Amino acid sequence: MDQRISQHNSINMDYLVYCSTTLIIFFSLFYIYAKYKLSYWSRRGVKTPPTNLFFGNFKDCITLKKPAGEVMREIYNSADPDDPYIGFYIFHKPMLLLRDHNLIKQVMITDFEIFPNRRFGSSNQRDPIGLDSILSIKQPRWRYLRGKLTSPLTGQKLKNMLPLMEECGKPMLKFIENLQSSEFDQENSEMKDFSSRYISDAMASIAFGINTNSFLEKENAFWKNGLKIFRGIKRSIAFIILFFIPEWGPLIGPLIKEPANYFREIFWDSMNTREKMGYKRGDIIDSLLALKNGEQDPIYNFEGDNLVAQSASFYIAGFEATSTTIAFALYNLSRHPEHQATLYDEIQTHLLGKKLTVDLINEMSFLDRVVNESLRLYPPLPVVDRTATKDYKFPGIELIIEKDISVYVSINATNRDSKYFDNPDDFMPSRIEAKQNKKFFESLAFGIGPRACIGQRLAVLLTKVALITIFSNYTVYYNMKKKPILNDNNAVGFFTYIADGLYVEFKKRN
Repeated sequence: MDQRISQHNSINMDYLVYCSTTLIIFFSLFYIYAKYKLSYWSRRGVKTPPTNLFFGNFKDCITLKKPAGEVMREIYNSADPDDPYIGFYIFHKPMLLLRDHNLIKQVMITDFEIFPNRRFGSSNQRDPIGLDSILSIKQPRWRYLRGKLTSPLTGQKLKNMLPLMEECGKPMLKFIENLQSSEFDQENSEMKDFSSRYISDAMASIAFGINTNSFLEKENAFWKNGLKIFRGIKRSIAFIILFFIPEWGPLIGPLIKEPANYFREIFWDSMNTREKMGYKRGDIIDSLLALKNGEQDPIYNFEGDNLVAQSASFYIAGFEATSTTIAFALYNLSRHPEHQATLYDEIQTHLLGKKLTVDLINEMSFLDRVVNESLRLYPPLPVVDRTATKDYKFPGIELIIEKDISVYVSINATNRDSKYFDNPDDFMPSRIEAKQNKKFFESLAFGIGPRACIGQRLAVLLTKVALITIFSNYTVYYNMKKKPILNDNNAVGFFTYIADGLYVEFKKRN
């Protein structure tokens, strides 16, 4: 009996020794592998911040402790002030963060043919939210699609859409008027919620050809499904994957299927009705219908979900970015009544007794600077990326970017770099006048170069129409009872915003 017990204990001990040895070997091999992979940049003479053996430099983002934009800002600021770039890792994959404006322009503009593609997207480019669209499509299909989608956003088309935008401003003003009768509602009106309703109505009208009223209908389905794309932990995880780990893209299909089905149904109902009735409304549906019935190229057919994807991409790009810009512009102006007064005087000077036109809006230089300064301080999309299609050497620098290595720009960090801006954290609309590199700073929030946001002019026009509509009728005041913590971005959000929201109060002008 004792001998059998001894043999059993011996077997158990041997098994434990075997397991322990296996684990030691496994972790030793993993350690050697990880250290080698995480030495990619040091072997090339590029500095990196301290790395985690498993997560690289993205632990706080992947564990939802910090938003991706804040992690990228910290990586940017960990470099020496004059470093043109700094390396970092997402898990064990090397990336390069550009810090020098000349290098950014070199990649985004001059050598665009080597960096034509975004890392953003899905590995197969086919999924329920239409990533086979202008947002993430690769070359050479991207160039063809970009050329075709330029026509819906020409200057004349935007002029045709202006009345649709103005119409969406009427329920917005009615909503503000109703706030005046309830102090409780006034104090609890959050600006992102407020502005997203206006943008949802505007994009429903422009991109889907339908009329909605998100201010009146509390359970407005169009607005609600728009929120489902962007809000909540599941959506944040989806965006982190799409922007930084696209090879995991197929895993997120179930997370985003419901709103995709809703928008698909809305799109085809509008498209089929428009085609059957034969009327024109001056919106994006008109342009997409023309592409559907026009000559097709095998490189990209305008049919089925390919058509849905384009309306969805305009909506996705506009909903979050434009509502964020409006919210921060209202917040900034509430904190600076002197700038608010200047803006009102400009609106009165240009529009008193006149019909609102795109040409008159374009003449409002101070309004333009207000929007650009808000975008500089709070770019809705905090990062942008490009991926090399072949090995590339920066001019005058002994660094080769290997094929398939992605380079990033931290827009929120670049736009607040004291090397480029005096008092970089202050809202100063007049600063842009003094900058020789004015166009670079104005455009960075939308990306620069051939692959800059195709809807930039539309987004800026929507923002300006909203601000003109509001400030023509109301003044806004900073809500002292609800002070935001401006360096506390929502840890589970991907796009720039404030964890506790932004609050202002409205007062009717006499």
